[in-house]
Order: sequence, then structure tokens, then C-alpha cells
Amino acid sequence: MVEIKTFSGKVNPETSFYIQSKGNNAGRPLDEPLANCFTVVCDERILLGKYFYYVCLNAYNLGKFKPFIKGSVVPYITKKDVCKVLNIYEVEITVTLKQ
Repeated sequence: MVEIKTFSGKVNPETSFYIQSKGNNAGRPLDEPLANCFTVVCDERILLGKYFYYVCLNAYNLGKFKPFIKGSVVPYITKKDVCKVLNIYEVEITVTLKQ
């Protein structure tokens, strides 16, 4: 299982990796957090975080996030749209809408 949350500014040791949420590179997986990103927490008993990082990187490199990027001044992607893209990999994803 995978959980996607909005980054709160505090680094959590359970976080597997981050996904950039704003800017021209929205959807890009990150090793280190940015101010505008989502945290991705993978249940390591079911899915290795580093494996899912590369799944996200593959989706990003193939341009799978581009059709979902919104905004004219500041481009952004929503957690729901990230889930839509990643659901093609048949991974159970939980989205936390508010922290």
C-alpha cells in the first residue's frame, strides 16, 4: 500500500520519497523534499519504496503527468491526479486530503 500526503515541512523517517507538486516539473519524484511536494509512504512489507520511486520516475519520464498539470501562472498537479497516473501500475494508493 502507498500513502500520498502533502508535505508539512517536517521530514518524516517513514517517508519513502517525495513528488514535486508545483512548477514545470510537477510529478517528478524527489529524494529530498521541496516546499511544494507530496510525501509518499510505502508499506515496505508490501512494496519497496525505492522500487515505487522508479515506477514514478518512469511515469514522469514518459510524460504521463503532463496532461494532468493545471494552472497558467504556476503549473501544479493534484494528489488525485497523481493517483490517476499511478493507478495504471495497479498499486493500492491512499490519498490523505488534509493533514
